[in-house]
Amino acid sequence: MKSSLLAFLAVGVAHSAGRLLHATRHGLVPDTVTSNVIPMRKHIVPSSQHRSSVVKPVYRRTADVNHPANLTNVHDVYYIVDIIVGNQTLAVSVDTGSSDTWFVSDYFECIRFWWQGPEYKPNCGLADGFTGNLSGGVLDNPPFVRSYMDTTFVSGYYGFEDVTVGSITAKNQRVGVVNYTFWAGDGLTSGLLGLGYPFMTSLDGAEQNQAPYDPVFTTMWKNKLIDPLFSIALSRESGDQGEPDGEVRTPEGSYLALGGLPPVEVDEESWARTKIHGVDAIPEWMFEQSDLGLYIIKPDSWVYGRETEDVTPAEADQGAVTTHGLTTNTTQFPVLIDVGATLSLLPKGLVQKLYAAFDPPAKYLSTNGLFFALCNATIPKFGVNIGENTFYFAPEDLLRQTARDPSGEYCRIGVTDVNGGPYVLGVSFLSSVVAVFDIENTEMRFASRTKY
Repeated sequence: MKSSLLAFLAVGVAHSAGRLLHATRHGLVPDTVTSNVIPMRKHIVPSSQHRSSVVKPVYRRTADVNHPANLTNVHDVYYIVDIIVGNQTLAVSVDTGSSDTWFVSDYFECIRFWWQGPEYKPNCGLADGFTGNLSGGVLDNPPFVRSYMDTTFVSGYYGFEDVTVGSITAKNQRVGVVNYTFWAGDGLTSGLLGLGYPFMTSLDGAEQNQAPYDPVFTTMWKNKLIDPLFSIALSRESGDQGEPDGEVRTPEGSYLALGGLPPVEVDEESWARTKIHGVDAIPEWMFEQSDLGLYIIKPDSWVYGRETEDVTPAEADQGAVTTHGLTTNTTQFPVLIDVGATLSLLPKGLVQKLYAAFDPPAKYLSTNGLFFALCNATIPKFGVNIGENTFYFAPEDLLRQTARDPSGEYCRIGVTDVNGGPYVLGVSFLSSVVAVFDIENTEMRFASRTKY
């Protein structure tokens, strides 16, 4: 790995027919479309079922205890794949913001909390679970536990079973089986397919210091079943306001590709690369070690505004500059790339400028807890600079016509502001790009998708 990485650095940003090259143990090669492609189904949860927030399983360290970090997100869009566990097919949500693969058992207890009242009937939104026994047996200790800041949690046990994703099978894979939970699912999935690094599996249980294990994707590439990378292409719905929410759609071009690229068209001249950083890059987590845990990058800058806008003196003092009427903020900060997050979560100072750039400006709706704009508002530009390329959010992802307030007049903004990290680029960003998660070279690559 070291020798190939040194060769890669010596060559720099080499291209082949416009396509960015990456280093492998076989030398420099371009990303290629793989046959190990799994179509993803998209499920939009009806507005009436939206929870105000769902918090992802990421952690910060305080003294000797890890606590979930406050990562608020309206979780109304799910990308679903089928996996085969033993000989049973289960639908799971794809998640780059966690590492475990877990699913409920055929019998699990869905609980309510005291504040929901005795008349509340628990509904965890989980589909049919795994039946029978795991062929590789179970672990008596440690238990499988994941806790979330919005009080949701999953609890159960670890076991071993063959797990197949597409045509690739991870033999005797360690998985989590959930039998006790307070959850907020979409009603169609039985669990999660976590695609993060092994390090995140160590942050589990009451002590949160168990030995890490290899998740499904790691097992696959370590056994040389695939190259050590995967890529994701997310497609949005058609945007037709006549389509009822709650439908499951299979839009053209939603794929999880193991070991290569998905079969979608991209602008080959737009490829850009950036380093994946360790967990210590996010100060709110308070980790001292630099282990790779999730897909953390540091974009070069951010672009926002309308063509007629000028930079104020205060904005200039904060590193903002104007080019062709758009404001570029060169402040760098770490962000997670997370397919499990519907919205993108970014610093309040940056996002407030985006809200103000809508015409008329976006406003906070207390009943929904987020910023909305009139559904026919003029939408500004908003983009992230990675390498020498700017990747702009699509207008339909910045102003989400499928997520409306009760009046139907206001639509949700696809970016929300938070007071502190971790920050996130979620589905509202990923719907416009192909994202390559390259483990061997510890980097991410992005290319703009052609209009679809």
